[in-house]
Amino acid sequence: MFETQIIMPDSQEAVENICRKLWMDNFSDTPGYINYYFNNRWHKSITFLSDNVSMLHLNPYHIKINRKETTLYYIVGVCTFKEYRKRGYMDTMLKKALVFMYNKKLPFTYLMPASEKIYKPYGFTGIYPVSTCDMDIPDIKREIHGSTNIIYSMLETSQKEALYYYTENKLSQNFSCYADHNVAYFEELDKEMAACNGNIVTFWEKDSLQCLGYIVYMCEDFPEIAESVFEEKIQMDILQYFHKKNYYKIKLYETYFWNIPDCPEPKNYLMARITDLKTFIQGLYSERRCEMWLVIEDKYISGNNGKWHIIIDKKSSSCQWCSGEENNKWERCTIEEFGRKYLPCYRYYLNELV
Repeated sequence: MFETQIIMPDSQEAVENICRKLWMDNFSDTPGYINYYFNNRWHKSITFLSDNVSMLHLNPYHIKINRKETTLYYIVGVCTFKEYRKRGYMDTMLKKALVFMYNKKLPFTYLMPASEKIYKPYGFTGIYPVSTCDMDIPDIKREIHGSTNIIYSMLETSQKEALYYYTENKLSQNFSCYADHNVAYFEELDKEMAACNGNIVTFWEKDSLQCLGYIVYMCEDFPEIAESVFEEKIQMDILQYFHKKNYYKIKLYETYFWNIPDCPEPKNYLMARITDLKTFIQGLYSERRCEMWLVIEDKYISGNNGKWHIIIDKKSSSCQWCSGEENNKWERCTIEEFGRKYLPCYRYYLNELV
């Protein structure tokens, strides 16, 4: 039996060296990015560490779901030293992490899979299909005619509050589940992009100083845009920004606000898994009332098992555990099947790296 420690943020110092070594041995991040992660993001993380040879991190994010704030954990850093793989370490930690989040009454968790087939057996399903796209700037060079009334700058302290209000308005109009882009979020993101030789660039109307959007990019050989939220009219101004910096190619990790002909077919960027069924149901809304009598089977979270009377409505939803014998009104359903149907009901915008 493996010994798995659950290490809270205030107890990380004793395990930092082994966690750094696990990360360096398993991931191809630069030393600068690894330092950023362990000096900043990791200090809010909950770490699962098994026998000092395998780990998993739960990174908390303030998430808006249908405009209500909650905390969700983003699973990152799942890895094992090469010589200890295929012994069940990841299986043990992932099961413990799912139960941990159930006990916190969190609706679901999510991750960026190295391979979907690894996580499907644990009840994870694809939730965030995105189109990634490489753009060759010389091909559109003659079309770049940015507006003279648009100015841009690196993210400045004085801009953060206005940027927050702009982003909240833009995301709430288009999505139902996204990270709260408050001032602290942008400050943390700014540090992260600096560790990737990148930046946050903001765009403003010159006369009114009205915010028109922003881009978040990393840069090694060429810019890789992790997130971009902007008004459609400034797309050429964004391309002009990179052209002026003598970049002739960019990569887009997501293209929601871009107008790109023949964009590639979207592929799942993230997977999610219901952790506390009752909390998850309470967050759902539907224009048409939906009533179900389900016998749920969850192999890994026993608290989700049993007979549930579920009502999903546009005003409020409920999930009531029921006793008594089954009859013909009950339908059997695994948590995986339920998640495949209802997790994609949200419109997601989750582009965080770690």
